Amino acid sequence: MAVTVAALAVLAGAPAVVPTTTALEPPRPSALGPTVRETGEGPSGYQVTFRFDAPSAAEVSIVGDVYFTDPSHIGADMVHDARTGDEWRAGDVPHALFTQEPVSLAQGPDGVWEITMGLPAGVHSYGFVTGECGAAAFCESTFDPANPPVFADAPEASAQTLSQVYVPEHPEFPTDDASHLAPLGDGETAGEVRHVTYPSTQSPLPGGAHPLGVYLPPGWDPARAEPYPLLVLSHGADGNETSWFSQGAAAAILDHAIADGAMPPAVVVTTSFEGLTPAQMGEPAFLSAYAAELRDSVLPFVERSFHTSGDRQDRAFGGLSMGGALGLNLLAEHPDLFSSYGLWSAAADLGSASVAIPSDGELGRMSEARTIHLGTGLHDALQGIGDRSQERADLYAGLGLPVTTHDVSGGHTWHVWRQQLDDYVRGVAFAESPAPPRRQWGWIATLVVGVALTGVAIGAVRRGV
Repeated sequence: MAVTVAALAVLAGAPAVVPTTTALEPPRPSALGPTVRETGEGPSGYQVTFRFDAPSAAEVSIVGDVYFTDPSHIGADMVHDARTGDEWRAGDVPHALFTQEPVSLAQGPDGVWEITMGLPAGVHSYGFVTGECGAAAFCESTFDPANPPVFADAPEASAQTLSQVYVPEHPEFPTDDASHLAPLGDGETAGEVRHVTYPSTQSPLPGGAHPLGVYLPPGWDPARAEPYPLLVLSHGADGNETSWFSQGAAAAILDHAIADGAMPPAVVVTTSFEGLTPAQMGEPAFLSAYAAELRDSVLPFVERSFHTSGDRQDRAFGGLSMGGALGLNLLAEHPDLFSSYGLWSAAADLGSASVAIPSDGELGRMSEARTIHLGTGLHDALQGIGDRSQERADLYAGLGLPVTTHDVSGGHTWHVWRQQLDDYVRGVAFAESPAPPRRQWGWIATLVVGVALTGVAIGAVRRGV
């Protein structure tokens, strides 16, 4: 694959006699971390240079969602085009590598590894692998120490392996709408992100201190007369409480939604389901353990610590992948905890021929929901998750449940889930009254055929894929 790599500098004119041993040390770099540079050239009008200081490494490569593909080329095995941003094309989506080999950086004389590539507008997660790597998902990566993720300094935080860089949209080279991910403008105030622990009876961590990410809206006031609405977010498999902030760009999304007046100032917490039970993910005991953790530990702690409402009408839940499966269980079994549900790329009904039809009892409990926001990447082929999500939306809507959908182009990736969160918090999660059911596809083609023999007009709607 084509990739632009910073040219290697060549040592020349070295003195025959080195007066001191310190002269043998190469100069240390003055600019590490990512550098975003406007080029005014295609495909995006911007380039990003990544620099990683690892002088003793034999090889360094870059992983993360800095690779792009035609979404229709994403396979069930997660193999795709794997092009770098220099080869970005209109309609491409970002997609991390799984079994494919990542692109290598080049090492300069100062020991610093470097690569330069064009990137479209948006937030891009990236990390570095030192040593040989034949399949990206099976290689240990590290975040960029010169650009650490949000909770890198929090000693109780779970592992973070990726950093992020934001690339603005160039007016002459439109790529993706990244306005909801951009830094706030002048006069706009950002919320505060914290990392805390709470007492848990299920946590295997010392003292039962389980980790929690927290977003406090601008101007958060613990003495405010009215308690704050609450949004609880869950990660997916292999994630943790840091994921929504370090990869999902949740803070930026929330900042913009509040600044735009699209959502009320709300407290948002990100949970970790890791270690709560020895049961396997997706098993009934796993689902029950998470619900119990929310009821007995998370919600009481957040209510007393961050002045949030105890009324289910003021509480919303959102989860991706396995977190979406957790949300489905909350919807069907625990209607007293939340009134609004965001269920994105839910890892449920895996291996089944169809989506499970709710029992009469489940349907009665699900009917207590104010809103159910369902969404997926339209090209998510991972164990049929994309198709199942769309089938589930059709089933629930047919059962009369308050369904809103937001399906977008892409796979099983953060590029999809950032869009889901943005759509959810803007007028769905905390809507004052149930919104009428709506569908939003990647695109819709509508055909109207006039039938002269019968004089009947027939409309056919085809879902875009």
